[in-house]
Amino acid sequence: MSTKPTFGKKVLSSINERIEPAPEPAAGNAEEPTVWVSFTTAVTRETYLKLKQAEYWLPGFLMKELTEAALVKELAAHPEADKPLPDALLQKLLRTSKKLR
Repeated sequence: MSTKPTFGKKVLSSINERIEPAPEPAAGNAEEPTVWVSFTTAVTRETYLKLKQAEYWLPGFLMKELTEAALVKELAAHPEADKPLPDALLQKLLRTSKKLR
């Protein structure tokens, strides 16, 4: 029997709403709000510990924002990251990836 707690979607939704309230659309703002997409990766134990220490000691430190900034900075050094995918591959990805819907 699993000891891992489970939560319904409504509970998780309300927790996420408290942690990350939905941005209010600004008057006349035609831009869509930023959509955060969850994905899994791995880091060393030392890096993970430093992230947890930063979360604890730095008020307002958000791991997702640090991750986003680091990835954007690294991808800027790779012009291929801005090159569009072939149409067939893009269509397949859009059709099969829930994260891009």
